[in-house]
Amino acid sequence: MRSGLAILLLILLSGYAYAQSDSSTTAVPDSTAASIHSSDTLIRYRINGVYLKSIWQDLKYTVARPAHWEKRDYIRLGVVAGVTGVLLAGDYGVKQFFTHHQSNFTTSVTDQIEPFGNAYSPYLVAGMYVAGVIAHDRNLEHGSLMAAKSLVISTVIYATLKSIVRRGRPTYYDSPFNFDPPFTNDKQHTSFPSGHSLTVMTVATAMAELYGKDHPWVPWVAYGIAGLTGVTRLYENRHWSSDVWVGLALGHFVTKSIFRHHRELEHKKAMKLLAVSL
Repeated sequence: MRSGLAILLLILLSGYAYAQSDSSTTAVPDSTAASIHSSDTLIRYRINGVYLKSIWQDLKYTVARPAHWEKRDYIRLGVVAGVTGVLLAGDYGVKQFFTHHQSNFTTSVTDQIEPFGNAYSPYLVAGMYVAGVIAHDRNLEHGSLMAAKSLVISTVIYATLKSIVRRGRPTYYDSPFNFDPPFTNDKQHTSFPSGHSLTVMTVATAMAELYGKDHPWVPWVAYGIAGLTGVTRLYENRHWSSDVWVGLALGHFVTKSIFRHHRELEHKKAMKLLAVSL
């Protein structure tokens, strides 16, 4: 995953691109609708200090989001926490199930899916950027920049969490409750959360946000691949089921927050233009 992210960052920092929002428009009075177009509210980033600063701003926004949650957000948190608790109780049983259901065919299949959480996802984002630049496709460039930003921020949060919660991997321990003190360097205690699951879900959520409205099949395919990638981590005995679940949930939450922030910024821009035109 580190090599994939390094290549992604290198490509992104090697050229220029623009980021734009979804195709939604801000409602304005009839008298000013003719003078304010959806293109006027777009926020476009060039790969420079402004874009890098936006990554920091999005990181702060994402970390602070819980302070602005509404009732429905706490309900979702309760669902995530509840499922996490159930999986914690069943982690050992899930490990035993996959351990006793290995086959050459299944292994050959999981070997093809597992890289989606490691190499494929970062390379996909980098490939989108290159293709967008070559084809002069602003929408594709926008998608790559937003996905890249989501991937960088989710990785920062994931790495911080993993350095604090030093959970033993099922590869080395039978007990799902084997922990080391925070910030230790023992590689055997790097199980929580699943980085593969977080990475692939981050990119899957970005694809769903970018293309799901116009192509309803995209979220089904993207989230399906993300889920299967998580299953491969269980099959390969690299993570506990609760590691995978939290990784998926965290990647989804972070990416949703970043896209939400982008829409909010464009809404503020539209309101400023409206105020000036009145």
